[in-house]
Amino acid sequence: MQTLNDMDWAMREFFSPAWVRASLVVALLSASLAVLVCAYYGRRTQKTSFVLWTGGWSFYAVYLVTVIVLEYASREPTLHLARVLCAGLSALFFLLGGMHLTQYSVPRWKLITGVSLVLVGSYAAVEIWQDELWGTLSMVGLMALAAIYAGWRQWNQQDRRSRWLAMGFVFWGANLVFMPWLALWPFTKTIAYLGSALLTLSVAIGLIIREQNSQIEQRYRKVVDAANAAIFVIDLATLEIRDANKAAERLVKRTLSELKGVSFLDLCPDLRAGAGNLLDHRTMFSAVFKPYNEVILLRPNAQTILCEGDTHKLEWRGRPALQINLREVEMERKTGQMVRRAEKMSSLGQLIAGVAHELNNPLAVVLGYAQLINKQDGLDEKTRAMNRKVLHESERAARIVRDLLSFARPCEPKPTAVDINNVVANVLGIREADLQKNAVTVSEKLWPDLPPTKADLMQIEQVLTNLVANAIHAMAEQSTARVLTISTALEGAYIRITVADSGPGIPADLIGRIFDPFFTTKAPGKGTGLGLSICQTIMQEHRGKIWAQSEPGQGARFVLELPFVACEPAPDDQEPSLPAAATPIDPMRNNQRILVVDDEEGIRDVMTDVLGSLGYGVEAVATGQEALHRLSSSEYNLVISDLCMPGIDGEELWRLVGTQNPGMARRIVFLTGDTVSPQSREFLEATGNRWLTKPFDIADVESTVQAMLASNPLRALTDRRPAQAV
Repeated sequence: MQTLNDMDWAMREFFSPAWVRASLVVALLSASLAVLVCAYYGRRTQKTSFVLWTGGWSFYAVYLVTVIVLEYASREPTLHLARVLCAGLSALFFLLGGMHLTQYSVPRWKLITGVSLVLVGSYAAVEIWQDELWGTLSMVGLMALAAIYAGWRQWNQQDRRSRWLAMGFVFWGANLVFMPWLALWPFTKTIAYLGSALLTLSVAIGLIIREQNSQIEQRYRKVVDAANAAIFVIDLATLEIRDANKAAERLVKRTLSELKGVSFLDLCPDLRAGAGNLLDHRTMFSAVFKPYNEVILLRPNAQTILCEGDTHKLEWRGRPALQINLREVEMERKTGQMVRRAEKMSSLGQLIAGVAHELNNPLAVVLGYAQLINKQDGLDEKTRAMNRKVLHESERAARIVRDLLSFARPCEPKPTAVDINNVVANVLGIREADLQKNAVTVSEKLWPDLPPTKADLMQIEQVLTNLVANAIHAMAEQSTARVLTISTALEGAYIRITVADSGPGIPADLIGRIFDPFFTTKAPGKGTGLGLSICQTIMQEHRGKIWAQSEPGQGARFVLELPFVACEPAPDDQEPSLPAAATPIDPMRNNQRILVVDDEEGIRDVMTDVLGSLGYGVEAVATGQEALHRLSSSEYNLVISDLCMPGIDGEELWRLVGTQNPGMARRIVFLTGDTVSPQSREFLEATGNRWLTKPFDIADVESTVQAMLASNPLRALTDRRPAQAV
């Protein structure tokens, strides 16, 4: 008996009011932690459910504060009303948070009605019943039911990461149901509030686990949605689709919400439905989705597509599942063809660039001598006519080589302020003779006061020249009126240029191929098929677009869209002018000496003959090494050097000469067969020296030499330090 009395005394001592208040403080701290967790994730994720739960836990924390105060203070009706009211508001917010999990949006009038009912119910519980137990039980019971409802909604999401949170809510709510009765005795009251504190902590931990897993899944979702392959996740037991990425939605033309819960057998008729266990289902899928096996998939309206893919077993939210990766066969074939074509075009471009560069040297020799012959007096008319044919065909070959180089090595545009209307006028002026010869009427519809934009003037002129030439060719054979219409307009962020002809148009089966390299409808010898391909490349380099519109018998219409970049108009004198040639230099009188450096014998010969015919003293060497020796022992007024040579090339020669005689380095004129190469163009522009492009016009050679000798007088020869032979 004494032992029982001692135990009873110990229980009363342990569960004294001080211990009850301590358990309430612990419960308040755990509720405060839940408030902080919900507020943090509400701010971070912007989810309404967290905002509502923050309110629910906040009112529950205030409820605990009123309970603690009532432990110390007298039983004032105001505190009792505040306790019941906080319990009711907490219940309301928990209920709304649980409803929001099901994407249920609560109208404002319902929210106001709910708050009003809580206020009325709280007042009635305190003032009408005037029983602390039953008054508290009404609102605490409502809070418990709201918590259990929120836990049930979490459980229904069929997500293992939500199970801990769901059980925390359910058990916390169950604890609240018995709280008013358990609060009648210190012993049970202490146990109840300690249990509430532990369950509140479990809810907070569940929220943290749920959101951390949610963030991981979001990262996984981004990776999966970025995949090119269509990915389906199906439940291995039910064969229902549980998840799919964006590529899968595009493949079967259905949204994820339409796919979820649908049996994969409905999408893939190659799979045979039948009862079976997990192993049977796995075997069935492995037999169908195997390497090199084409599978039919169904789209809405009974449309079918051929696919191939593979499967992988995984665990999806605690259940065995299959990941099916699918690729459309036709798309795979097109992608493979594009890759092979790109590799082929890359190799072809390198080959073309090399061949075109080598062709420029013999073309320069042929053109140079043909021009020299054409300047001779006393030629009979037949010889002169044959020479004109040689000139014409050589120039045609030179244009083809330039097109090949532009195709093989597209260069970055050099944007300057360009007036598009002026470019159109210049192109039409250049092609005026061809337009008149072919009886083509030009209709210009130019946008008034079209502002200048940033673009590469030469490249835009090249595009328009090509389109105008194609239009003239398309209308050359028609007997009806030949009309070329060119229009410009400013449309939003783009300047639109339209070139339209009244020719026969482009057949529907060919319009998709006209921008392909080497594709042409012209007769052999009339075109290379590179013009439109180069135009498209130029527009892409300008971040613009080009496309064709045509109907049979209605002509063709090419549309260019060039990004509009606001800029100041270019000054009228943006191109440096050559020195006036009113008083030409007398080379015999001044005894001007020129050194020609080129590894091609034909180039050396033609340059010697051209410059020698003008009276200059010309010496020619084949290597940069020999040129350095000549420069170290003799004085020259000008050096004409090839840019690409074995051993010491033009760039190295310029650098070595510059270290010994800066004045002489400024009087080097370069010869190059490839100014399209970015490296060559960068070097030539960096030096500031003049250059001639092979094959060259001898008139350009003469004017360049005269301009250089006029702008670099003989006194520059004295700006020279002792040279060192290399």
